[in-house]
Parts: sequence; structure tokens; C-alpha cells
Amino acid sequence: MKFNCKSKLAILTMVAGGILLGSTVTTQAALSPSSTLPKTDMVDVSSWQGNLTAADYQTMANNGVKAVTIKATEGTNYTNPYLSQQVQYAQQAGLSVNFYHFVHFTTTQQAQSEAQNFINAVSMVTNSKDVVMVADFESSELAGISKSQNDANLAAFDATLNQAGYNKTDLYTMASWLGVHIDTNASNNGWIADYPANPTGNKYPSVNAWQWASDYRFPSINQNMDVSQMNNDFYLNSTTGTATTTPTTGSSSSSASSSSSSSISSSSSSTSGNINANNKPGEIVKVPGPSGKQYSASRSKSVKLIWRTSMGRHAYKATDGARYSKHLGMRYGYNSDMSNVTWYTDAHEKLYKKNSGHYAIYYHVKSADGQHGGWIWRGYLKN
Repeated sequence: MKFNCKSKLAILTMVAGGILLGSTVTTQAALSPSSTLPKTDMVDVSSWQGNLTAADYQTMANNGVKAVTIKATEGTNYTNPYLSQQVQYAQQAGLSVNFYHFVHFTTTQQAQSEAQNFINAVSMVTNSKDVVMVADFESSELAGISKSQNDANLAAFDATLNQAGYNKTDLYTMASWLGVHIDTNASNNGWIADYPANPTGNKYPSVNAWQWASDYRFPSINQNMDVSQMNNDFYLNSTTGTATTTPTTGSSSSSASSSSSSSISSSSSSTSGNINANNKPGEIVKVPGPSGKQYSASRSKSVKLIWRTSMGRHAYKATDGARYSKHLGMRYGYNSDMSNVTWYTDAHEKLYKKNSGHYAIYYHVKSADGQHGGWIWRGYLKN
């Protein structure tokens, strides 16, 4: 998930997941639809997928997706700036909608605070309590806590959700952490991430869902997606009701770490509370995605991800180069077109460039208002 950035690691050795943010990732060529692959019952999204359109969600629904789990929050302050929009698009496509929170808590008190942040965000976009509320458990600091303490912290997190009326909870983690750093239980049957080189069948039939890839490509959607096969209908019976207040996609505070994902999932960054004056009361406020997007399959295939992780918030300017998606496949815009913008970092990655045999470091950045961002080669960023 996700990581942000709902943020990924090769599962048996490192963090994995679309929910994942702030994690190292190994990758492979994008997977295409095939009858030999597990089912694509569910996808998870975060602000990394903020560029997906309503038509893209319908395409996923037309190709077997039944549910979407959306990153709502991370830590105690971050809220996904695309949350309202993603809920709306998923609903329009007829998908069951659920939510996840990227966990950082190391004490029961922190767990309760993070749960409240999760509750606040979800209650802003739906008045329904019949949604699955997932704890995305993969942040690196959690590996330094004993399993018994992590189990107790998760119990405190779930108890806070239960007190607010959210009784459908689950645990997302990678297979290598299960039983080592955290346990499933009757309340959290499990959503397990494990990415085999040749996915097939069902590796975890006793859990709610198995996330088996983070690089799946649906027809006409030029973006890698996290996909999961479900073993039951736990994620299918959710109803999202109606928004309880006017949702805004720019109401979050900044987060020190990103996706996913996870991750890094396009997640933690500084966002703004400004509302577009063209939006009328009661309408969903949409943060526009990056402009001038151009996709290049050859560029995406020319690089291999070595690692990706979160980083501190630093301010830069950029007048050269361009902003890209995390695998460089999508070009969001040229930096010369936004030379006056101050960019703020939240993650970085190391890529191997197959054509030249060289390595390059890219920083993930966003503008202060949260409306523009992407990955920029470190050499183009100036203090």
C-alpha cells in the first residue's frame, strides 16, 4: 500500500506493500493480465495514485477489481490529500471502499493518537462505519519493538477504532514480519504482502487477502498498481455512505516520511488547506494532478530500483530537468516551467540506469500547496 506512500520490499527479506511508504523496494518488469496469475480482486491506493482518473477506476472494475483500500492517514498528522477524490472515483466505479493507516506508533498512547487521526480523516469522507479500517504495519522503527509490545499497541489502536464504532479492522504486513514482529488475531485476520517472482495460486488461504504484486498494469493505465487476491468477502461488504462534511483534498499537515511504499506510496508531504474558489459548498474539492503528463515505456524499463526510503524535509529550487513518477515512466512536467516553486523533499530513491550502467539518486518533492510534485534527479536540485 501504502506507502504514502497506503507506503515496498521484497517480502521475505524486506518491507513490501502498496500501503508501504518509507521503505526499500525491489522490482521487476510490470506484470500484464494473464490467466495464470492470481486474481486482482483488490487494489490499494495512496496519494501516489492521485493522478488516476474516474475512467481508470472504471477500467479496474471492468478488469476484475471489486474493492479498493485507500490510504487515509499516516502517523498523527498526515492525511492523504487525494482521499476525497479517490473515494468518489471508487464509488462511481461501484467498488467496495475501505481505508488504511500507515503506522508509526511504538507505545499504546501513540497508537491511540494515531487511531484518532485515522478516525478524523475517514469520518470526513463518509458517515459509514461499515468499512474495513486497516493498520499498515511495516515502518522500519517497528522492527525495533518487541512483538508483545507491537501486539499490545495494535490492540490499543483497534480499541480506539472500536470505541468510535469501527468494528471491522485488519492488519496489513509483509510475510517476513508475521509472527516475528506482529501477530494476526481474531480481529485482524490479515492482509499479507508477498511478491513471488512467478505469482500463481494462493499462498495464504487462511487470511483475508494476499497482496501478490506491486507492479501490475491494467489495460490503458500506464502505472504500476498493487493488487491483491481476496480469500473471502471481508473487504467486499463495505458501504461508504455519504460525506459528513465538505471533503477537502488539501487539509493535511506535513509528514516527515512518505509511502509507501509506502511507501512509499505517494504520500507524506506538506499540503495546503486552501480551497479552490470555483468549488461550491457541498462539492468535493479536487487537487489537480500534475499537468503535461507524458508516459514512456522505454524510459520506465531502462531503470531498476535499488532502494527507496523516506528522508527529511529540505527545501530546493529546480530549473533544469523534469519531474517524474517513481519509475520515471511518467513525466509530470519540466522544472523550468515552475522555476519559482520551492520544492520540499520527503523521500529518495536509488536507480540503476541500464543503458549507461550508472546509478542515480532521485528525490521525491512536492510544492508547499501539495498540488505538484514528483521525482527529480538530485543534481538538478539547488538550495
